Amino acid sequence: MIKRLLPLLLICGCMVGFFYPSTAMPQKDTHDLVLIHGYNNRHQWSYEFLQQLVLSKGSQNVFVVYANESDKIATEIIGGKVVTFIGDRNFTAGIQSIEEQAEIVSKKLKLLQQKQKLDPVFDIAAHSMGGLVARKVVYLLPNQVHDLVTIATPHQGTPLAREFEWLAYFVKGQEGIKSMTPAYVEKFNRLYPVENSPFYRDGKCYTIAGDADSWIDRGVSGELAVGWTLLSLKYGQDSDGVVFSGEATITGAVHVADFPNYNHYELIREGEVANKIIRILDE
Repeated sequence: MIKRLLPLLLICGCMVGFFYPSTAMPQKDTHDLVLIHGYNNRHQWSYEFLQQLVLSKGSQNVFVVYANESDKIATEIIGGKVVTFIGDRNFTAGIQSIEEQAEIVSKKLKLLQQKQKLDPVFDIAAHSMGGLVARKVVYLLPNQVHDLVTIATPHQGTPLAREFEWLAYFVKGQEGIKSMTPAYVEKFNRLYPVENSPFYRDGKCYTIAGDADSWIDRGVSGELAVGWTLLSLKYGQDSDGVVFSGEATITGAVHVADFPNYNHYELIREGEVANKIIRILDE
């Protein structure tokens, strides 16, 4: 008797599903994640940071782009998954102007789509000057970037670019540092406003900020100690060592997090920040 009723029960179940479909909310689409570094690639993503991104990203892939002339592609197993790198991982990356770097990065993203199966639509997380570069990339590749998370990006510029412009000569990065001055970034913001950025569908720009407490926050080789001290003494303002407090965001963006315990450099070293980025992208 049960065997004879089984087909009837299956049919009834299908009919119920047809007339009363599931009310569960669809999950947000997830995309591959692209990382873009800051000026001179001096501050580099830590292994812990990358590992946390990979572990939290699920089935999606992570790509790290270096803004220099090299198109060399390399892979590395991090957290049990393949992370793809393109470009030379040295200090020749990120020394050009915002616009030049954006052209280089856009070209490499197209190459990754052709050769490494980067999604047609992807997310970007970018540190410091890389956030300005990423904003320009959104305009160069309309409807391809879904969400952008900028980390400690000088969206209003930084006086340090003007104060230390002469130092850029030693890394051949004069054009790069000039394009982070407040005057240059003000013009950039008028040309490429966040509010009208051609994101994919409902994509947004999100911002994250940090903070430095004193000259003890050193960075890689003392640059943040010098930066924090100068910004504090000469300009009378708090900062993360590079960016004034409150200026790592911009009109049109959604400011999602402040990390008072992490300075400009530590924001891309700590797994806690990586976790926050993934939560933002998955919301």
